[in-house]
Amino acid sequence: MVDVRFASALQLMLMLALAEREDAGLLSSSALAEGLATNPSLIRKLLATLAAAGLIVTTMGVKGGSRLARPAGAITLREVYLAVLGERGLFAGRSDIPRRCVVTANMELMFSELSHELEQASLAVLAERTLAGELARLEKRGGPCSHKKKKSAKKPAARRA
Repeated sequence: MVDVRFASALQLMLMLALAEREDAGLLSSSALAEGLATNPSLIRKLLATLAAAGLIVTTMGVKGGSRLARPAGAITLREVYLAVLGERGLFAGRSDIPRRCVVTANMELMFSELSHELEQASLAVLAERTLAGELARLEKRGGPCSHKKKKSAKKPAARRA
């Protein structure tokens, strides 16, 4: 099974960064869930995790919601990754393999070393990127923004014959 927590948390954080930049105020878990096309319970779990890591601030209540705890330029993707995946990381080896040959006897250790190297390389890349930088990259690509209120264009009056 593919773990989508990092991708979901990153999208959530970028949505909060966009809301901050546009001075849109707090975003509710319902609005975030709608934006990610997922259920609000996953969003609330991610919000709790990100709040515990000090990356967001959440206010409860009818007018509550979430916002970034620091400016988007001060939050790295590495921080988001570690907040949601912690020490588990993306790569998991098997420990239930019977040790019957040189491959199966050493696979767990070999994969552990390999995954550690991959993880360190990934963390180095993520440490160089911030939410503000990624938001700028996304905006260069363009696209609609569903959280903005769209002004309804008035239809011209129908002509009568």
